Amino acid sequence: MELTEMLTRGPAVDDELVFFAMPYGKRTLPNGEDADFDVLYERYFAEAVRSMGLTPERADCMPGTMESPLSAAWNGVDRAGVVVIDLSLPSTSVSMELGWAMALHKRAIVIHHEGAALPTNIVGQVRAIKYRCDMTGLPDMQAALRLAIEEARRQSTPEMDLRPRTGVRDVEAIAEVVWTAADHIYVRDVQNELRTGVMRRSDMDYLEALPDDMTKRFREHGRVRGVFVTDENGTRFSQRHGKTNPWPSFEMSYRRGALVRAKVVQINRGGCFVELQEGGKSRLSMAAAEAAGLDRGSEVRVRVLSVDPVRQRIEVTLADHRRDVPDGAPLNDAERKPAVALPRSGEQYQGTVTSSVCERGFMLVALDGWSKMGQSAILHISRMTAQLRERFEAGAVAKGDRLRVEVLSAALSPRDPERAEVRLREVPADAWTAAGTAPEPQTPVFDAGTSETGAFEGQAA
Repeated sequence: MELTEMLTRGPAVDDELVFFAMPYGKRTLPNGEDADFDVLYERYFAEAVRSMGLTPERADCMPGTMESPLSAAWNGVDRAGVVVIDLSLPSTSVSMELGWAMALHKRAIVIHHEGAALPTNIVGQVRAIKYRCDMTGLPDMQAALRLAIEEARRQSTPEMDLRPRTGVRDVEAIAEVVWTAADHIYVRDVQNELRTGVMRRSDMDYLEALPDDMTKRFREHGRVRGVFVTDENGTRFSQRHGKTNPWPSFEMSYRRGALVRAKVVQINRGGCFVELQEGGKSRLSMAAAEAAGLDRGSEVRVRVLSVDPVRQRIEVTLADHRRDVPDGAPLNDAERKPAVALPRSGEQYQGTVTSSVCERGFMLVALDGWSKMGQSAILHISRMTAQLRERFEAGAVAKGDRLRVEVLSAALSPRDPERAEVRLREVPADAWTAAGTAPEPQTPVFDAGTSETGAFEGQAA
């Protein structure tokens, strides 16, 4: 069988991490007695490490890991400040982890049960800690282990980096995604499978919004374009190398509330993506795009809501519904704002759920008779009846469900005078007094798009 694991060194060592390479489960000791190595690890080995204020770890106990056992063991040895190897029983995997620790010049400690036969290449090279699984042997082992860890941590022997000595530092390439994690992806050059690297969020394209979870942006076997960069820290894959950071300029150009020209460059299930006049991209909700009749190539005006250089995001809302904006059209013509028509506080309506965002504690509701408003009203969990709240928290409220609601407040958004905030409460059946839905208002209302309270509608789309 071909071995396909790609083992590379991580960016840093955690000096407070103690990694244990040892047998697992119930095994027979050299003296013929049975012992549970899982219990030994948790009650004695790990407890001794925790008592020092350090962090113990074992490959099968890494929190949240989705790695193969081989990769998990390698990454544990690689990241650890100290590696403890238990050679009580013959084990191919433990021997391999010992070899890794030796190759990396790790600060390593060898322990073994009394009577164990140590590998001949270890005898005489290290002073191993011998222990017995009895009432006196285990406490003695803990004390000896703590002393050995303290001594190892005082050592300052530099580790080996195991970097390939190719003489090539920066290589532009198309890379294939080998595997993904929440904060990084591992890629391989499609033209040279020996050239590999890690790309983290800090290496992603300046013009792309940074995802909270990279597994949702990148897929295994997908391809990305960038540069393999080799320096004193090893080889990484970067989409930023050699490029100037545009975000200081974006912060100056896109002040909050500014009107900016933009062009639609893509429309898909994720929304309507626009490229701004001075550079940078943003996204409008599909509701905004559909209400405005936008398609690829449409030129529009947008209002800047916020600029976040850390997450590389520019939030905007649609400023008008015109599909084409003449070059000479003014950007601050107050007469172009749509007339305001809003439902009044206390009015009752039937409505349709357009999205339900349980983790944020609200749902969006389109009111009957107010479709021209171009946006949904907000029903917060605190304004729901007990029955609806129970269904909402259970995830049983679906898009298209019908509700009876009352308008609590309706006013212009303080962030964007071309948008409104309409807040609702659910009306119990015994308090329903509306004879029917309100007639469709004839006055044009607000632009569809992201409302002041969500980018709510955009996020739920």
